Amino acid sequence: MAPAILESDSRPRIGVLTNPLSGKNHQRPGTLSQILNEYPEVLRREVKTPEDVHEALVEFGCRNINILVISAGDGTVQAVLTVLFHHHPFALQPQLIVLEGGTTNMIGGDVGVSGKQDKALRRILRWMQTGSGSVTTVQRPILRLQVPGYGVKYGMFFGAAGISQGIQYYRKKLHNKRLHGYPGICMTLVRHLWGIIRRHNQLVSSTHIKVVINKELVHKEDFMLLFVSTLDRLFFDLRPFWGKENGPLRFTAVRSRAGYLLQVLPFLARGRSRDKGSEENGYYSCNVHEIELYIADSVALDGEIYTPESDQKPTSLRHGGNVTFLQI
Repeated sequence: MAPAILESDSRPRIGVLTNPLSGKNHQRPGTLSQILNEYPEVLRREVKTPEDVHEALVEFGCRNINILVISAGDGTVQAVLTVLFHHHPFALQPQLIVLEGGTTNMIGGDVGVSGKQDKALRRILRWMQTGSGSVTTVQRPILRLQVPGYGVKYGMFFGAAGISQGIQYYRKKLHNKRLHGYPGICMTLVRHLWGIIRRHNQLVSSTHIKVVINKELVHKEDFMLLFVSTLDRLFFDLRPFWGKENGPLRFTAVRSRAGYLLQVLPFLARGRSRDKGSEENGYYSCNVHEIELYIADSVALDGEIYTPESDQKPTSLRHGGNVTFLQI
């Protein structure tokens, strides 16, 4: 990480987006608003839908905002990235500060500001006014996703097979039954890992996917897990990437009925390859520039679910650009 640097003739001009429906914001409504009331010079908007995000960012772009603070979950961050990279409302791309305002906060946990939102926001606003505080930059590539039947989306974590199944299970069975947040995530993770290890199709079913990496057919088989990310770490500090190639997209997949699961998964979850965690045994991880998936089942981008209209057209992922996050 490097010290934060703005353009030489710029001062921090902060805009704040808050989604009041996101997990933590819904639990503690009004907390950030009370703080922002002390700073009338800070532009702020509440957003609930992708359309709200688009409208707010167009306004922020007209007002020359150069620091964008997002208090929301992964889905809202995805909506922000989509507007920034697909619609380009800013003459100069703003730097982003992500507060952990959602339920899972996987993006915030990697590139965001850790800790309670109110304390983080006060540090940010104090830095804005006085320049005091330790601020560093983290740069990350962004995924560009095109699912047949949908517009282009930009985000940081894509999942298929057991990943998208797990997200749908969590939303349908746990999210609205007081098991949201980490308890529900833990229960979902344990349930699906048990299904994978026991090869229990009623818990986790395999998904047939044709995988084309960098324009070359690589795999055409059934998968239990498949994901692509530009994050360094996922929730619970998992780092299930062990590819060594030079590429902005981290691809990991586990074939249905992969061998030695109990022996291999604990190591691979931390990014440590083992002899038995090989492609021959059904474990894949590499860093790539472009991926095409021919898949009929639903996929997920930062927690949002999309179902391809056809498996004859590719669900494509490629490098969509780079963004700078600030941490304070």
